[in-house]
Amino acid sequence: MKKIDLYEIALKILGLYLLVLVISQLRDVMVYFTVWAQQRDNPEIFGNFNQAPALYATIFGFLALTLLSSVLIFWTKQIAKLICKKTDLDEDVRLFADRKTIYEICLVLLGLVTIVQTLPDFIYKLKNHINYVQANLPIKDYDKAFLITSGIKIGIGLIAIIYSNEFSNIFTKKIKAKEPIE
Repeated sequence: MKKIDLYEIALKILGLYLLVLVISQLRDVMVYFTVWAQQRDNPEIFGNFNQAPALYATIFGFLALTLLSSVLIFWTKQIAKLICKKTDLDEDVRLFADRKTIYEICLVLLGLVTIVQTLPDFIYKLKNHINYVQANLPIKDYDKAFLITSGIKIGIGLIAIIYSNEFSNIFTKKIKAKEPIE
């Protein structure tokens, strides 16, 4: 395996992790959009504080993070060539595993980290949601958005763990056709 291959693996995994963070940003966009819509319908609800700039900033951050994660995932090889030294293109690195195995390990770890970071807050918010529903109390839009995005993150974590072998095959398929994996 070449040194540049390690850069490619690291860049792609970073892009996948940022994709998980995009989901959290999506929750923020939904919350700020809800606040903005409430202010538009009832201008006095937040006083003279205009919610539009916060919404625009949140949308901009969401789009920027989405773009960055997409670039890291889909243009990995080109970015690796930009950041590598010329010697990294030819220098061999001896590792305990091949590229596919490293992707599998990273995907499982990514899934576990995502689940571990999300699960405690999800359980707490789900318990509160159930209590509100049982007591016929109003449920806040933010809490709904949190439950939805947290559920999606947990689902993505599980998918990354369960299908790590299939995803690693997808990530290495293009490379296998061009060059043998050591």
